[in-house]
Amino acid sequence: MSLTHNVHRLERAVSLATGATAIVAGVCQGGTSGVLKALGGAALLQRGISGHCVVKGMISDPKSELECLRESVADLRAALPKLQKEMERVKGRQENRLDHAVEETFPASDPISP
Repeated sequence: MSLTHNVHRLERAVSLATGATAIVAGVCQGGTSGVLKALGGAALLQRGISGHCVVKGMISDPKSELECLRESVADLRAALPKLQKEMERVKGRQENRLDHAVEETFPASDPISP
């Protein structure tokens, strides 16, 4: 079961405009209240882009909404091992670059300084 579009065209447009405005205002404002404003704007932006609102879904059809959320959590859990493996691969590559950079900076043929 996938998330259904429960936010209609006009609501999406308003969410997109309001979300983008809140993000810009929050970033310009700064501080804790600015961060909270930007996060709220990001939630509105996500609502407008996806066309789905969890709160609206919980009000209109809570059983279906909870089932969709359970499926999303299961999908994320299934993707986690792949993500962890990729992170380990990237970390290993970064460590190799660091080792190479150290070797290039301090060649073995140079005498040790007193």
